[in-house]
Amino acid sequence: MDLTDEGIPFGLDDQLRRMHGKADDLGWDVWKVIKNPRLSAYKRRKITLPDGRREYRVFRPDLREALADLAAGRANALLCLDLDRAFRDPKDLQDLIDVVDHSPHDIVVESVTGSLHMEKGRDNFDAEIRVLVANKASRDTARRVAAARERQALNGQYGGGKRPFGFCSGPPKIVPDGGRTDEAVCAWHGGRDCRSGITPIKTETDVIADCSRRLLQGVSLRALAAELRDKDVPTVTGAKWSAETLRDVLLRPRNAGLIVYRGEILDGVSAPWEPIVAPETFEAVRDLLTDPARQTAPGAPPRWVGTGVYRCGLCSPPGMETTRPATCHVTRGGTNPRYTCREYNHVARNAHRTDEVVFAHVMYAITHPRAYELLAPAAPDVDAAALRTEKATLRQTLARMAEDEVLGLRTQEQVRAATRRANIRISEIDELLNVTVTDDPLAEVVNAADPVKAWKDMPVADKRVIVDRLCTVTILSARPGRRFDIASVRVDPKHSLGGTPAQFQADVR
Repeated sequence: MDLTDEGIPFGLDDQLRRMHGKADDLGWDVWKVIKNPRLSAYKRRKITLPDGRREYRVFRPDLREALADLAAGRANALLCLDLDRAFRDPKDLQDLIDVVDHSPHDIVVESVTGSLHMEKGRDNFDAEIRVLVANKASRDTARRVAAARERQALNGQYGGGKRPFGFCSGPPKIVPDGGRTDEAVCAWHGGRDCRSGITPIKTETDVIADCSRRLLQGVSLRALAAELRDKDVPTVTGAKWSAETLRDVLLRPRNAGLIVYRGEILDGVSAPWEPIVAPETFEAVRDLLTDPARQTAPGAPPRWVGTGVYRCGLCSPPGMETTRPATCHVTRGGTNPRYTCREYNHVARNAHRTDEVVFAHVMYAITHPRAYELLAPAAPDVDAAALRTEKATLRQTLARMAEDEVLGLRTQEQVRAATRRANIRISEIDELLNVTVTDDPLAEVVNAADPVKAWKDMPVADKRVIVDRLCTVTILSARPGRRFDIASVRVDPKHSLGGTPAQFQADVR
């Protein structure tokens, strides 16, 4: 049964009626109806054959199912609508011929249109020639379509396909019975002038721009996807947002107004739609999300500000320089959530009280008369291309050094020292690149009319970025006793606005 590209049955009732009628005329009992939704009888893909070899073959699980039933004797006849609809690849037809000719029992193959008749010992030359001709016709069509796609790309035209997130699909081209296509309107804008894949949907483009900006500020993909789910922002397919889905959307070159043909960005070709983000922002997002050293953690996004941000004072004591300090996460002891060492459960502190201590430091900083000093300086004039080249070179150098260590050409201490220095430089490069394309995350609270309210209204993901920007939090061993020990939460400011730990702690006592 053939379906349209949208998965809608096309002439389904008529095809079933004709096939059942043919089966009745032949005196056959219909044992199974095999459907082939969205499967092509021509398009090839690389698959693994039963003997383990990898070859380009037409992907036909429907045909393989039918051949298996015939070979096993579960069925002794095959009925298709037409030879041209069932076979466009000579290899597929030959597989059917082999099953029919070499089966220990008789097998008959028929078609509704009479274009295919096959049985053991019969000459199938006519069917083989017709499939070869159909295959050539498909190849010619594929070449014409590819040439048209290339012309569209070079002319900056949208090539069609599923609606991309951020853009509408224009007025519908198919309307219910009795309707007129010239009166159909866009479901998103209510007009008839919208162009599919070109006219933007502002609410969706705002999502792309906001997520790109906050990702570069340090918010995780998991946290951004969770916010979109909580806000009931729909995806194009209607599925729930995930980090993988959001990653795919943010990595689209079309976000920066770039045209892609066969996976390559076409230089000098202008897209007919307005860019959602600047090309520099897109490049920074792409560098971040495709960085081989980028670490991702499975599971739900952190619900607490300090998860993965606060350090364990025993594993990573204050003053210890490390690129990967041991951090804390939240567990539940009884009914009270608490921060504990992620590795060894060294420390355990009431999560609410710990956050109060840390938030007091944040309040002090963002309400300070000189809070403007917290903001990052104006973006410097940097050579982004040179910095990206330097970063790639550092990655390659580290990879070669790792190979040298395996071969015994370098010691483990040498590789560790070089890796530490290289990671520091890579972090500096990332900061230089990001400051040129994104806003300072602190600007939203420092420049707010009410910084305290702005801080309290912030999503947890943004608070995590700001805490990590303003201070280093280390959870130390507490003194014996049941009372919460404020001194066990050490907060070392990363700014120079003054104030001592005692002054900060007084705010939460």
